[in-house]
Amino acid sequence: MGNEHSAESRADGDLALQEIRVATVKGGEAGVLVLKSDQLVAVLTRVDEEEYSTDGQWFLETGFGRLSGCHRIFRSIEEATAWIGGRLPVVEPC
Repeated sequence: MGNEHSAESRADGDLALQEIRVATVKGGEAGVLVLKSDQLVAVLTRVDEEEYSTDGQWFLETGFGRLSGCHRIFRSIEEATAWIGGRLPVVEPC
């Protein structure tokens, strides 16, 4: 995933992203765990560019909490994290 659409282990706003491989019938897909305040809120997978003729798109495989039942395709990891972050509650510091 080492290109401009990479998600490597990093923080994006108040979301943390951790690269993973997601097991599939074909072997494995590039994926990202999306965490907020050390809680898993979503799993994104990279859309297969060859099979679906896409460029750097990401699919919301599953969401947790407020994102439960949501499935969407995003043009970039930035679009995905912005959408996810906009649907999560704001945690006020003590």
